[in-house]
Amino acid sequence: MSSTTRQFVLRPLVLQLLTVAGFGLSICMPTLVSAQAILKDDTTTSVQSSSNVKPKHQARFHQDHILGTSLDVLAISATAEQTQRAFAAATAEIQRLDQILSTYRSDSEISALNQAIQNGQSVAVSDDLFAVLQACENWRNQTCGAFSARMGGVIQAKAQGADNVSDLVEQAHQAEVLLNPQSQRVTRPQGVQFATDALAKGYIIDRAISAARQAVPELSGLMVDIGGDVKVWGQAPRASGWQIGLRDAGQRADNLVPAQALQLTKSAAVAFSGQGARDQVGRNNILDSHLISPVSGAALNHVEQSIVVAPHAADADALATALAAMTPQDAMALIEQLQHVEAQLTLTNGETFNSSGWHELVATEQHYGTLQRVANTTTAATSSTWPAGYSAVLDYDIPKIESSNYKAPYVVIWVTNADRKLIRTLHVWGSKEKWIDSNYIWWKRYGRTTPNLDTIAKPSRAPGHYTAIWDGKDDAGQLVPQGKYTVHIEAAREHGAHSYQTFDLDAGPKASSKSLPAKDELGDLKLRFDRAI
Repeated sequence: MSSTTRQFVLRPLVLQLLTVAGFGLSICMPTLVSAQAILKDDTTTSVQSSSNVKPKHQARFHQDHILGTSLDVLAISATAEQTQRAFAAATAEIQRLDQILSTYRSDSEISALNQAIQNGQSVAVSDDLFAVLQACENWRNQTCGAFSARMGGVIQAKAQGADNVSDLVEQAHQAEVLLNPQSQRVTRPQGVQFATDALAKGYIIDRAISAARQAVPELSGLMVDIGGDVKVWGQAPRASGWQIGLRDAGQRADNLVPAQALQLTKSAAVAFSGQGARDQVGRNNILDSHLISPVSGAALNHVEQSIVVAPHAADADALATALAAMTPQDAMALIEQLQHVEAQLTLTNGETFNSSGWHELVATEQHYGTLQRVANTTTAATSSTWPAGYSAVLDYDIPKIESSNYKAPYVVIWVTNADRKLIRTLHVWGSKEKWIDSNYIWWKRYGRTTPNLDTIAKPSRAPGHYTAIWDGKDDAGQLVPQGKYTVHIEAAREHGAHSYQTFDLDAGPKASSKSLPAKDELGDLKLRFDRAI
């Protein structure tokens, strides 16, 4: 890396790389060149011990329908007003960049570039779009094509049901994209539709952190989580550092506490790429991964998930996508040659591959409070035992409400038996402790202990859509008997309305499905009871 002192300003390139030798692909032997990072001190800022500093104000913020998913921010500063300003600055920057980088908006700058006439003429673009395109092309070169932001046409064709996209893949691969850093002009050749999502979200997270710090110099700690991709900076909520849970391979529910968490003692980003809500039903009614090989255009169904920890979210985002398209051996070889980067790759057959320093990041102790990870107990089967393999799955939506003073609701989901005794608290969700008792039905009867994770890295969810699963165990981890239960869901919003709905569940060896219409703070609800959901 260059030894030149970096300034606290945004730079035209995103990469934070060492010079890297070939990593095992016979068809491509990359040599990565060094480049300036986005921020001066992201790679060196250590987490301050909260036991050795003046007590700070901590505030959590949540907002749905941000970049097509959800936004969570944890800000630490001297006053509540400062944390509010930090959140406002981060949100404003995210919205500004969405107007530039979103391929889902027809009025965005990148959509205009994709729609421009392909006559060999170059197009002048903004600083941010040029930086993202340049970073994408760099990562494409340095990963031998395992990462590519040229797959927009392929993605569109597959979404429309195309079976054979090999010609489109070849066109995108062979095309010559021209980027002129002096004039900041881009030439998009025939066959290339830019789809930068696999790096742009990380870039936006980096920029949101920067915007909040510039707006509030007094800020001492910050976490930005957009749809499960996370970056932390500065002082953590606890002395041991930031604790980021990692979604268990194969799990889809939002209420399941992960078995593994990362403990980050330096500013870092965590990116997650893998199977999830964006997967689509393909040929023969088989669910295909939304991850597509830039080499063949085929769905990468053999990869369950890829997790990368790196100094910058843009790099982590790109690498998490690239690793899924590489062999595990090549993927780990690449990671080993990158500074301050660690990764874990999990295949759908259960095989897991870790980089050499991964174990140093894994938290050795986790305290989850009421929402603990229940034990995998075994119980002798009887006629009254919970039916083997069955789970209850609650899908619920938080509607988008247009209000200048809108705050996300506080949601609690729990299960009681026929005697109205609490069996399991499935989900407690809210950003401010002082408002959680607004869920007065649950709070009055059962109370709450707060889980101790800062956030959970996972695939992006649909905006406002959540899933909670009950596997038939009580809060002690014991299977409950067959019988009649009630699933409760309660939502209350600061300065807003209160909603409470229930489902009657007959937990026997028979599948069932029920729905409830939207009501105030809760959108449509659906409860499914079936095997192996």
